[in-house]
Amino acid sequence: MAMTLTPETGAQLSEPSSGDDDAQLAARVARGDRSAAEALILRHQAPVRGFLRKITGRDDLADDLAQETFLRLLRHAGSYDPRYPMRSWLLTIARRLSINLGRRAERKNIALAEYDTQSPDDGPAQQAADNDQQRTLRRHLDAALGHLPEAQRAALVLFHQQGLSIQEVAEVMKVPTGTVKSHLHRGRMAMRNLLGAEPEVVST
Repeated sequence: MAMTLTPETGAQLSEPSSGDDDAQLAARVARGDRSAAEALILRHQAPVRGFLRKITGRDDLADDLAQETFLRLLRHAGSYDPRYPMRSWLLTIARRLSINLGRRAERKNIALAEYDTQSPDDGPAQQAADNDQQRTLRRHLDAALGHLPEAQRAALVLFHQQGLSIQEVAEVMKVPTGTVKSHLHRGRMAMRNLLGAEPEVVST
């Protein structure tokens, strides 16, 4: 994602350090350090963009929202609370922006999980058949997830795809942990009903 990062006039730039933690980088960003901003964006752009692509179902919208997410980071780095993970903070911003976009009707469906069943010993014909099965499964998951309420869809993606804990999902969604568990339970049940699938298909 190309972004033009402009530090405050007179700000002192220092070389980005992979050893700096997120709190240190955020503090440097707040002082107008462009190299720290670039390092922070490079560190977190993959999960942010991945989350937004799964939530919106559109690469163009996801990239626009990801860029806006990082612009918010640059503007508000000084308000970052290091007690919480930077990724959770950014995903909170990203989700809020996606909701504010107000285009739920245009959101395409998203896959809950990637399935890779190929083995090095599979021949080309078997690999092609496996790929077809995987694409079919993903399409079914896409269709099912598209029928879920946004909160259930977000909870499933954050928990299963992003690998966040229940507590971290709660922080991103700004709801109690019990509500997250409810969203996950109801989302899984709805997925099973929509897919006509065994529980293992949607609960991994």
